[in-house]
Amino acid sequence: MNTLPIGVVKQKNSLYTVSRSNRPVYGEKIRKIEVGYLREWNPKRSKLAAAIVKHITTVPLKQNSSVLYLGAASGTTVSHISDICSSGRVYAIEKAYDPFVQLLDLSQQRDNIYPIIEDAGQVDRFRFFIDRVDMIYQDIAQRNQVQIFNSNAAAFTDARDALLVLKIRAISSKGHERDILQEATSRIEGFRVLETVDLSPFSKSNYMLRLKRL
Repeated sequence: MNTLPIGVVKQKNSLYTVSRSNRPVYGEKIRKIEVGYLREWNPKRSKLAAAIVKHITTVPLKQNSSVLYLGAASGTTVSHISDICSSGRVYAIEKAYDPFVQLLDLSQQRDNIYPIIEDAGQVDRFRFFIDRVDMIYQDIAQRNQVQIFNSNAAAFTDARDALLVLKIRAISSKGHERDILQEATSRIEGFRVLETVDLSPFSKSNYMLRLKRL
């Protein structure tokens, strides 16, 4: 049975994060509760939600966690991590201008999101803007996604935990998924794989890896 972080709620067949904000980010349902609001967390829109629904054992996020998020896009999952890490920080790296504009708008509504428009693979360009982080979260659709993770893991050595989304068909369009997954996993440096979660049917050909620093 998976252990949910504080601030994540399961009710019936739906997943929620407890939020201080009543403003929807991507059209999700929100309802008032005594301690704030419940924001519905759609596993079809967020790979982290999909991993939780698929029973990932542990999500290494705490209320005061500091997170480096690589591949933040417009901020769908970032917003839910922001809810969970309400007294922490989320450093959100995104290189594409259009989604970054939405991410920037989200950061103006929430005081714990720090957006940085930069290529996640060019860690030397942004590492000095970031204080120590506890955890690395990566969701990037590039062929060299493992190399990008390794570069950031080597730069942010205080990060003891990581959640890495491996997008198999971004690595290779040919071959068996499991073979590509195994080969990609073997190239991860400095971390051991504790758990691998197949995110289908919510996210096809994508896997969530829970990692711990060696």
